[in-house]
Amino acid sequence: MTSEMKRIEFRIPISPTPHFFSLVRFFNFALRRLEGAHYKRARLTIVVGDHCDIDAVRRENRWSEAFDIVWERVPDEIFAEFHWAGTANWRLALPAERADIIVLSDADTVLLRNIDPLIAEWPSARPALRGHMAHFPPTLPPTSAAPKATSAEFWPWLFGEFGIDWPDEVFPYSIDADRALPRAPAYFNLGFVALDAAARDILGRVIAETTRQLSALIGESFMRCQIALTIAAYRSGAIDIATLPPEYNAANDAAHLDLHKLSAAHIRVLHFLRSNEIDRAEFQLDRLDAMLARPVTNPANLALQRLAQEYRDSLG
Repeated sequence: MTSEMKRIEFRIPISPTPHFFSLVRFFNFALRRLEGAHYKRARLTIVVGDHCDIDAVRRENRWSEAFDIVWERVPDEIFAEFHWAGTANWRLALPAERADIIVLSDADTVLLRNIDPLIAEWPSARPALRGHMAHFPPTLPPTSAAPKATSAEFWPWLFGEFGIDWPDEVFPYSIDADRALPRAPAYFNLGFVALDAAARDILGRVIAETTRQLSALIGESFMRCQIALTIAAYRSGAIDIATLPPEYNAANDAAHLDLHKLSAAHIRVLHFLRSNEIDRAEFQLDRLDAMLARPVTNPANLALQRLAQEYRDSLG
């Protein structure tokens, strides 16, 4: 199946606030401006937590009616137990329906260029999962009984607790410049993670229970969704897991860009999680002009500003 024929769905978890609605609208603009039917016709599923009134959410976002955008409400019992982590994980619980490849995205990401190489080279022999390595080891609660996440014992201990065989290949964290940290299994930053329908079927069945068991072991780490995805994928024994290069989840972080010798022209997916020059809260319409007028020096932020100017112009 060629990249043109593959059906793509992007899934973003949010809270029901104007700030998140603005980020979603910006993401949608960046997506639809790309050449290719699989971007213009891609489904964008917005998973909304916080016990929201989903009808009110749809009314507040009538602009979305012109696109294939679906607003999904996180069940009350899921949000009550897992809070924001339940919103993030609920993306995996939703059926794939017509999608061949599902991309888990964060609200503070945008596509600057197409992801055609990933789509065209997608493996077909078995369920597959792809992502870019997290910048650093996960943070753990101060009261956690687990080994320190920066230690060589952490991941082997965790895999042992879940009865998972240690993988043949392990990877450096993506901002471990001097390679001082122990290598880890594929532990992905959730700004951009791609999986096919078969992998979603596997992970969707187990992600809630995996997160529950993980929290009991290490406490409620802020990174528990990322860790749970790693555990669930390896534990299945059925998923082809591989890492993506940094252009698929490039941070607006000089350390990340410099380490990987990544220019703005090579970035496919930009994750604007750093706020020292541009804050993601500035993508609301009443703050865009001030952000666009501000001088920035980070090349990723310059690319982000250019895209934001196109977006601003499209709004009139």
